[in-house]
Amino acid sequence: MIPLLSLILVLPIAAQGRVVKLDGSSVTGNITAATIEKIEVQSGSDAVAVAPGDVLRLSFGADSTLIRQASGYLKKLEFQNAINLLTEAEGQADPAWMPPYAKLLKAEALLSWSGFDKNRAGEASAAFTEWIATYPDHYWQTRARLGQATAMGRAGKVQDAGKALQDLAGFAFDKNLGKHVEFLARLTRCEVFLEGNEAALAKQRLEGSNGLVATLKTAANSPESPTALRTVLHGYWVRAQILLGDSLEQASGLDDAKRYWENVLRSEKKLSDDARANGKIVIARASREAGKLREAQFALAEIAATLNCGPDTMARALFTLGEVCQELGDKPTPGTTYFRRVVERYPASPWAAKARKKLGN
Repeated sequence: MIPLLSLILVLPIAAQGRVVKLDGSSVTGNITAATIEKIEVQSGSDAVAVAPGDVLRLSFGADSTLIRQASGYLKKLEFQNAINLLTEAEGQADPAWMPPYAKLLKAEALLSWSGFDKNRAGEASAAFTEWIATYPDHYWQTRARLGQATAMGRAGKVQDAGKALQDLAGFAFDKNLGKHVEFLARLTRCEVFLEGNEAALAKQRLEGSNGLVATLKTAANSPESPTALRTVLHGYWVRAQILLGDSLEQASGLDDAKRYWENVLRSEKKLSDDARANGKIVIARASREAGKLREAQFALAEIAATLNCGPDTMARALFTLGEVCQELGDKPTPGTTYFRRVVERYPASPWAAKARKKLGN
């Protein structure tokens, strides 16, 4: 076990950490304690205590050269090189926050790798389990438990992962860690169910007046929610909307997903570009299935040209556009043009793996 000193993290004077609070304000200085029970920051001559439930995010200081190099390898999907560097960084005792930070990043790198190679999921789960046992009181305990459950689900232990995330949501509530932590555990649970081919379970928790989509919408738009928290919860709401559409398609078919998105696009006045694009993609795919290829092609091209979407959504739109173009005889643009664009611009997206196959790579 790691000594208590690594749990109550004492930093050298030169290392500046930052705690961002739910209201958007922040405290900068040397983070001298970072546990589930307390956050303390030495800011100038003042010792500032921040309740863990008021924390939106926390960083300890500037990344080392090894961490930056590892991040570069991860962007290129060179996972083994990144993990080797993170293992080396994990052995650095100075600053004191580096070992738990590097060790957690290594587990998360293995989790990312498992998105491309599911054989790595067990290794990722074991790495998170070791981190949790080594740093049982660390503030990042919830972050590690989220990763652990995702890895468990990817390794085929979907029900165990769902139970772990249910427990984490209860833990966040009991420890008063903030609604965003509890919501993220519930949202991740739905993602694990969907990825594990348990779409009906995800759908059950997402839809309806008491479901996660409606609950997140209310919380994200409530004036009682602090400013920065509302921004985070709005992002969760978007993820939940997309998850529900995907769950409906997996559980009931494309027509049900199409009806859901048509209703969302018609009734929601403040829809994000990501949600709007995902809805339009599903409707375009339904047009494609009905043989209306030109209509589908136009809708998908419009998404790519006019909406400011996140990488996964844009990769999904471009990949689907490539398929439609191929079915139209590569007119007016070859489908491979869009597959290459997905690979070049969004290499970490799961759609990039599908595009590589289309390109014969």
